[in-house]
Order: sequence, then structure tokens, then C-alpha cells
Amino acid sequence: MRLLFCLGLFISCFSANLYAQSAGYECFFTQNGNLYIPVNNPNKGVYPILWYDKTTRPRFLIGGLGVGALFVRPLTANVSWRTQTNLSKHTYWDELTRVVDVRGLDMGYAGAGSSDYTIGLTSTLHYNVTGRVSVGTGIGGQLLLISLARLPDFKEHHRPDLQEHDQIAINKHYKPIVPVLPVELAVKLPKGFLFTTRYEHGLLNRIKGDLSKVKTDKYGLLTFELGVKI
Repeated sequence: MRLLFCLGLFISCFSANLYAQSAGYECFFTQNGNLYIPVNNPNKGVYPILWYDKTTRPRFLIGGLGVGALFVRPLTANVSWRTQTNLSKHTYWDELTRVVDVRGLDMGYAGAGSSDYTIGLTSTLHYNVTGRVSVGTGIGGQLLLISLARLPDFKEHHRPDLQEHDQIAINKHYKPIVPVLPVELAVKLPKGFLFTTRYEHGLLNRIKGDLSKVKTDKYGLLTFELGVKI
């Protein structure tokens, strides 16, 4: 139910952006690549957007990607208001977990990538530094749809680094909504393209429940977004 509601919210925002074009807005279809930046958690690592590494599983690494919509409304000659929404995947190297077999024997550490599927929404005020470049900040949030962890699946006597298959588990200890503080740099390109670099800093510990009393997990998102005017 929550997934259907969130998808409905995304579609509604996208439709509202299209309708707003008739009211003096510029509307863009956006695609992004993003990096999940762990904050206050040295046990997590940054996962590349696109890379190949023969020492990892899988070897071909596909990290954070997303699509969305953006609309821009000029307020004055130098100030504009921007609202964007996107449906994205944020991927990161998760914390290593010590593994023991059924007899309690230590089998070492195992870890792999995890992915969060989210709906992001930000609203920012931009100041035009030049005719093509603007900077801005505002407020936003990340709404978590689901978080999936890829865990090693191995039999007794097998080492985690020799396992051949993975199993997928759902991370259930993350809050569904995290407010973020966005900072953006936007550049207008020829032929109706708009390139935006955005950093979103999570304002709260994303861990929920009793675990949040002993564990803090914050993050930032560095997003590279290309918009096509529609």
C-alpha cells in the first residue's frame, strides 16, 4: 500500500509539473547519477555510479541512478524557484558482518552492496550568478520505498569470499522519511538542456526504533542531473 501511494505521489508531482508549464514555468524531464556519501559511519563505503572491478561481485558495478521531473519559475530578474521530484536508486557498500557457521566457528567477514529505492523532493530558491549559472538552497526530503541488501549465501565450510550465490534481504531498520538540506549548482546548456549538481545532506539519524539509541547512521547524496526541457 505504501509503495502504491508513493508511486501515485510521484506521478501526481510529475503531472503537476507538466500542467505548470502553462503558468509560466519551465519544465524538464531529468535523469541522474548519484553517489551515496556515508556520514558518521566509517564502516560504509561509496559505491561508484558505473564501474568495473574484477575483485568484486558482481564485477560490473551499477550504482545510483534515477529519473524525475523539474520545474523552474522565475520570481525576479535574478531569482527563481525550483521544485524537483525523482524516483532513484541509491547504492552503497554496506557494513561488514562477521559470519559464523552452524557450529559457531568464525568464517570471517562478509559484506556487499545495498540499494535504497526512494522518492526525492526538493524545493529551492536560486540566484542567477550569470545568465547561465545559478546557485541555490532550500529544503527537501527522501521518502524510502524499500531498502535491499545483497548478502552472501554460502554453505557450511565455505568461506564468504568463495561463495557463489547471493541472497537479497530487506533492511527494516531505516526511517521511511529523512529531511534533507539541498545545495545546488545549475548550468543552462544549449538546446534546452539543464545540468545540475546537487548535494543533499540528511538532517536526521536514519536508524529507527531502539537501535537508534546506540547507533547513528547519517548520509549525504551527491547527484549529477541532466534535464531536457519539455
